[in-house]
Amino acid sequence: MSRNVTAVITTHVRPVHVYEALSSVRGETHQAMEIVIVDDGGSFVPPAHEPDLAFHVVRGAGAGVGRARNLGLAAARGEYVIFLDDDDVAMPNRIARLASEATDRHADLCFGMTRRVVDGTDDVLDSVPTHLDVPGAVGFCDLLTCAPHVNAVLARTEALRAVGGFDEDAEHFDDWSAWLRMADRGATIWSVSETVADWRLHGNGLSARVLQGRAMKDRLMALFERLMSSLAEENARAVAAARDIVGSADIVTYDDYADALASAREALRVASVMV
Repeated sequence: MSRNVTAVITTHVRPVHVYEALSSVRGETHQAMEIVIVDDGGSFVPPAHEPDLAFHVVRGAGAGVGRARNLGLAAARGEYVIFLDDDDVAMPNRIARLASEATDRHADLCFGMTRRVVDGTDDVLDSVPTHLDVPGAVGFCDLLTCAPHVNAVLARTEALRAVGGFDEDAEHFDDWSAWLRMADRGATIWSVSETVADWRLHGNGLSARVLQGRAMKDRLMALFERLMSSLAEENARAVAAARDIVGSADIVTYDDYADALASAREALRVASVMV
């Protein structure tokens, strides 16, 4: 069977969660895929009853999530690649829906919605906001106003490799940086309105630490500064405009950012064409 999608699961010392993540990927309706587990300095042990070729394990050295994702990207043999953190859950329609849309639209990047749930409870929160009015084609300025969660993004493998993959030196937003660099290179990007994955929130996760330290604004500013020198001039101007908005806004959470930028998409486009 041709395996046109590589499903990468990154894990770091979460032995219980990673098996649940793996089970959710195996439960997806799209079966033409290979599964790669990147064990980033943890102690993942494949269950004894698993067949040898059920998945491929790549060992990392605790170098961080960006590096772990790039190890998975390097190992990928599918035309498309999709990622899942070990504490997240893929919905059965995830790959099938995104791969179908990507094929139909000849897209290099296709993303859906991610639902937020509180780990260990039945509490379901609002989905990660994108504020895209309707599903469809997405340009650089659209993508700048939203960060689709990594577990809901399907990327053409070679297109993601061509921009250098994930930003290994970034403390945060290594994935968003990759999507924006793809958009800057003219990638065809498409969004769908369906929810395709769950993001489990817990007290010791990155987002919780950023929230507790009120570090979101600093992380956004760091992302913009790292991107500026690598983008085409018009897109760098749009990033500079977004940076100015962030600098003057009260931003504690990512949702604050999405809300602040929701009405500024046209302003970013105008800024990008100003000389």
